[in-house]
Amino acid sequence: MTKPVAVPPDAERVAIDYLVPALLSRSQDVTVGVNVPTAWVKGTKPHVQVALDGTPEVQYPIMWRASVRFTIWHDSTTTAKALAVLVQAIMCAHPGSTQVASVQPLTGVLPALDPDTKAQLASVSVRMNLLGQLV
Repeated sequence: MTKPVAVPPDAERVAIDYLVPALLSRSQDVTVGVNVPTAWVKGTKPHVQVALDGTPEVQYPIMWRASVRFTIWHDSTTTAKALAVLVQAIMCAHPGSTQVASVQPLTGVLPALDPDTKAQLASVSVRMNLLGQLV
């Protein structure tokens, strides 16, 4: 008897595809992506950076528990923190799909300052329980 071959979906891509319309529906004029736009400077559109921090737990071939971090780039500490909390709430409200079983909060808001751009940063993270896809 052979085991099924399954792989998880790309956690960053799943998060971005879910966040973009959810943020737009809440009138949040931001960019969302894995990388920070190269032309980002203080005073431009806020940016939500999405990063996979690893999959510390796997229940093969059913579920991958991915840690995903969201870092807000903004020119205001207060607004960066508020947007980070909103992003985490949106992710935790994910209704589930063929790719996502559920999402839970991990870290709360962690503010910081980018020394190069002087951007006010605020990060949060979630655990995305990703469902294995047969290949």
